[in-house]
Amino acid sequence: MSSTPPAEGTAAPPRSLVVASLATALEGAALFVAGIVLLVGEGTPQVWAFVVLLGAGVAAAGIALARGTRGARGPVVVTQLLGLGVAFYAAVTSGRPEWGVPLAVLCAAVLAGILTRAGRDWAEQ
Repeated sequence: MSSTPPAEGTAAPPRSLVVASLATALEGAALFVAGIVLLVGEGTPQVWAFVVLLGAGVAAAGIALARGTRGARGPVVVTQLLGLGVAFYAAVTSGRPEWGVPLAVLCAAVLAGILTRAGRDWAEQ
């Protein structure tokens, strides 16, 4: 977080929202690293470029929300909902619960942190 106080008339984001948004930024960083691994490996340029750009976008949304940008809340929520879909696919359809279950838990925890009463009240100010 920045060391400057929030502008007059605005409140700093609640702690649950900051923790959830930083977890989202880490998800984005992991996607970015996965894209780089695809680049080094045998991935096609279209795939690794998409993953790198997606990771950068998710990380930017998480950081922006942690810094108090209310407009970043929507992209972070959408990212977590999409992550729940990916987790379901990994755990059930692909038969890889060791990948899907932790992702589902992380996405649900981030959503819980963002959709708390304090987070909703902050977003409506």
